[in-house]
Amino acid sequence: MPADPVRQADPSEIPVIDLSPLIDGDDAARARVSEQIVDAAENNGFFYVVNHGVPAELVDGLFDVAARFFDTAESEKLKLGLANSTCFRGYLPLDSRGSDPTKRNFLEAFQIGEEHDAEDDYERMMYGPNQWPDAPADLADTMMAYHRAMRELSDRLQAAFAVGIDLPEDYFLKYYRKPLNQLRLLHYPPPPEDLDEGVMGARVHTDTGAFTILLQDQNGGLEVQTQSGEWVAATPLEGAFVVNVGDMLENWTNGRFISVKHRVVNRSGNERYSVPYFLNPDLDAVVEPLPEFTGPDNPPKFEPVHVGEFLTHRFDSIWPRKAA
Repeated sequence: MPADPVRQADPSEIPVIDLSPLIDGDDAARARVSEQIVDAAENNGFFYVVNHGVPAELVDGLFDVAARFFDTAESEKLKLGLANSTCFRGYLPLDSRGSDPTKRNFLEAFQIGEEHDAEDDYERMMYGPNQWPDAPADLADTMMAYHRAMRELSDRLQAAFAVGIDLPEDYFLKYYRKPLNQLRLLHYPPPPEDLDEGVMGARVHTDTGAFTILLQDQNGGLEVQTQSGEWVAATPLEGAFVVNVGDMLENWTNGRFISVKHRVVNRSGNERYSVPYFLNPDLDAVVEPLPEFTGPDNPPKFEPVHVGEFLTHRFDSIWPRKAA
């Protein structure tokens, strides 16, 4: 993994945005916060959010249940392996690989998705059931409660993204009738000294979806590439989430919002836990530059992306799964 430490990002590189006006502010206050969010999406791609309305006890409970789940025997966790799921739900063992063996991440994960009724074989590839362990017994209830809280927060952010660029607040929500939003528990053990060179907690990447809401513990490890190409640390802030723009929101806005490279390097020497919530549109949605962001002097910069086809190919390249 990279040997050289990186400096902490300053607020001009990863701004901190107070979301309380989105909950109980007037129209003018909500508009000001929306402008801050759009400014961060345009110039940074990453920002922290505080006073977001998600209860601290829910966050603490999620970290607790995640640690207990990952501490269970490997044989028990493997009963929930992604290889048993047709739709990428369940447990991913440490240093797993999909069809592309070069795409390695030194982490283990447990992930769930929204459960929708599948109307055909194609939908069943992504809309199948979640897998749940017998222990911890409270894992399912805790994760689903947190999932609901994230859905509420993501709806507020969707509205803010739209209002900040003078669009109706429900503008983006029409692409989320049966979304593929994913909730993932991640565990990054301290890397062994003999880990292959270049392998880190999470390799350099951009997120494929619209945007991500990340909960991280206080050990740190998330590193973001600035517009100058320098890597900086997204140091954990107590009570904050990290939000970052993904490739699909960058596509929709024709590059006005930027999807930025990032990675995870666990330099702490401790067990690191984080919980990303990924916003992915409907399976049948086609993401392409929207008319509001293109024109004669600003032609489309991105090709259309069919969400279901793209995510299926992407996930197959990094994860195992059961044949449909």
